[in-house]
Parts: sequence; structure tokens; C-alpha cells
Amino acid sequence: MIYQYILINCILLLAFATRFVASQQQPNKPKPLQPLGDVLLLVLDKDKNQKVTMEEIDTQLNMLEQLFQNAEGEEGNEYKQLLKGFKALAPKIFELLDSDGNKSLNKAELKYVTKFEQSLKRGGGMREFLRDSFGIIDKNTDEQLSVEELFEGIKSDEVIAKLTSNFHALFPLRSSSSELESFVKTTLESIGGDSLNKESVMAGIEWLDDDEDGFISRKEVGKYYNSAGKKFLDISKTIKQMGPMLALFGGMDMNAGGGGGRAGSSGGFKMDL
Repeated sequence: MIYQYILINCILLLAFATRFVASQQQPNKPKPLQPLGDVLLLVLDKDKNQKVTMEEIDTQLNMLEQLFQNAEGEEGNEYKQLLKGFKALAPKIFELLDSDGNKSLNKAELKYVTKFEQSLKRGGGMREFLRDSFGIIDKNTDEQLSVEELFEGIKSDEVIAKLTSNFHALFPLRSSSSELESFVKTTLESIGGDSLNKESVMAGIEWLDDDEDGFISRKEVGKYYNSAGKKFLDISKTIKQMGPMLALFGGMDMNAGGGGGRAGSSGGFKMDL
């Protein structure tokens, strides 16, 4: 672990020096950051074949988990919970992005990570998508979602079709909306299928129910969207700033005796995950 922290500090120092020199040479022309998807390819592509596999992602997430294992305080615990949640979702996110089904993500597929980042910004479309989705599920239009409405939405072909159609308009990850709809239904089956019940639905959304009244209001969804969206944008900015530098240094794969694989590093995530 000490070698990892030494490497981080060295990279941060070099990054600071690089930015300082650049600021002296071009004070009014900061170098534009690369798109998030491109930086992730640079950082995660361990064997440099211009593709990212789930195994490569797992390697980086496991190293991140090691880095955060001694994190303390509210912020440290928050990062560990975020990482735990992302690790659980990562395989399904990977499968969603893998539009050609070849078990790897190329530059064209990773561009949707960039598009997702852009969608979180003002006018990017994600806020509108969530508002519309809330309205589709809120059958009685009382501005809050009950467990019954959420459960019925998961089981309703009509609701799933509307949601996937809107999502496909924003992120055309499949050749058609119907193909994306099939993916969503298959995913729902894989995480519970017929065994899904109202209790499991409630357990899955407890973290959104701030006032613990058993309903999810628009305000609660908006609060989470604002908080999570800001954190994601902060994280993505750090990745774009530090990712190329970390990849240049071979990442933080210390398993080969001090350094170095050619791997890109999850270190690009470290600052804000």
C-alpha cells in the first residue's frame, strides 16, 4: 500500500508542475480535456488493444477498493458505499454499453459514457427523461410514487416500452427501441423475475425515501438527482484531468513488483469516487 500512496503523490506533484508550466506558457488557453469515454479507454485498457473488458474493469475496481479500505469519516464512508454500489451495477452497465455483444467496449461504445456525462448538464436531457419517467409511472398523478405503482411499472409491458423508447431517444445503445426493451426485460428477469415482489421493490428504493413515508416524491428524486449528478460531474472532471497522466505512468498496478504493467489506472477515479 505504501508504494501506491507514494506513486499517487508523485503523480499529483508532476501533474501540478505540468499544469503550472502550462499556465505560465499559455495563461489564457488551458488545454481542453479529452472526452470522458476516451479517457476511460486510456485508463482502463490494460493490454492496450483499444478495448476494455469486464475483467480489466474489475481489476481497477478491486485496486480502488484496496485504496479506500482505510478511508475514514463521513466522506470516506460515502465513497466506499458508492464504490460498493458501482461494483454491483458494473456488469449490467457493461452489458448495456456492449451493443455488439462481443464482451468488450470499444471507443464508439464508450462514447455513451461521455454522452451520459453531457446529459447531466443543463439542457442535456437527463432531467427531462427523469421527469417524464416519473410521470409515466405515477398513474394517479399525485406527484409521488407508491410501492404499488413501482411494482406495477416493473411488470407492465406498456410502461417498460415507454421508458425504453424515451431512453433510446437519448442514448441509442441498440439498433432499435424494441431491442433495448428486450434487454431491459431480460435484465429484470435476471435480477428477480417472478420472484420480485412489493417488499423487494420497497427495499430497493428505501435509500430514496428521505422522510420514510413509504412513497418517493418528485422532490426526493430531484434531491438525489442533483446530489448524484454533481458528484458524477466532479468525478468525471477529475478523471479527465488525471487519467492521461496516470495512464502514462502505468497506473497503480503494483502486482508486478513496483509497477508496472501497461495498464491504465483506476487512480483516475481516486480523487472523487
